[in-house]
Amino acid sequence: MDTRTSTRLRQWAAGLLPLEAAVELLLRAFGGRFADPALPWVRLDGDVTWLDADALCEHAAVLSGGERRLLFVVASLLDERPLDVVDVVTGLDRENLHLVLAAFAHAGGSHTATVLDHVDGKVRFSTPGALIPWPDSRATGRSSSAPAAHT
Repeated sequence: MDTRTSTRLRQWAAGLLPLEAAVELLLRAFGGRFADPALPWVRLDGDVTWLDADALCEHAAVLSGGERRLLFVVASLLDERPLDVVDVVTGLDRENLHLVLAAFAHAGGSHTATVLDHVDGKVRFSTPGALIPWPDSRATGRSSSAPAAHT
């Protein structure tokens, strides 16, 4: 995967949770091959690299069922397209299903939630981490989002 393209896509999406989720999903699924700048949905405008949901949907039709489903999730996160979630989740393998669920959790802000706990008469704020964390790597299945506590 081209690190320059991934960095620029992440910069483009930064601060908008659904866009961040779409970019991460595209970069992590299928070894990142669908984030190749030669593909018609990866747009380069000067110093900005962005994703075109219309081009993604148009060209995804010729891909396999799992690839198409995952790319339709990316398009849905990019511009709020309607999505048949039942079709998506029943047509993905375990690894890609985990990525899609992590993308949904990220888009919903589960990784940014702050929890207020009362323990032993003390007020404690904590960030429990993502509901479904992004996996660190395919080989280990470890998550990249560890809970952090602040007192």
